[in-house]
Amino acid sequence: MTGELDYGCLNDLVGHLLRHAFLRGHQAFARAFADEEITPLQFMVLELVDRNPGVSHREVARAMSCSPSVLTTALKPVVGSGVLCQARAAGDRRKVGYTLSAAGKARFAGLRQRIGGAEEILLDGLSEGARNELRRALRHIIGRPVGAEDVKT
Repeated sequence: MTGELDYGCLNDLVGHLLRHAFLRGHQAFARAFADEEITPLQFMVLELVDRNPGVSHREVARAMSCSPSVLTTALKPVVGSGVLCQARAAGDRRKVGYTLSAAGKARFAGLRQRIGGAEEILLDGLSEGARNELRRALRHIIGRPVGAEDVKT
């Protein structure tokens, strides 16, 4: 077969489009952070821990919509490097909470300043209005607050 594929109804199916947008997001992240050893999942964890010191393993997994075992795998390098600290919760030794180390805070502050670059790559060609509308629609789909005032970067 030569030329363009006929995608049929796929270009109208939101789930299909979200899957491809998700993959493009990972590609944009990889380009923006090519010189760093960090994955999008690890960035999400660091943002959640930075904003919620002491957050539990289960809470982070739930916030990221992933299983605790997937989170454990993603965390091994950042815990091993000393960026992220684990501590058992007082009163419940089974519960693990996370904080950023002093070095982790400094490292993440530098990484966080660069996340806009990944967004620019991903959203290239969209007006600011279209970007905001896309964010609102996606937050609505996943059940998060949809007001522009809810976005904190």
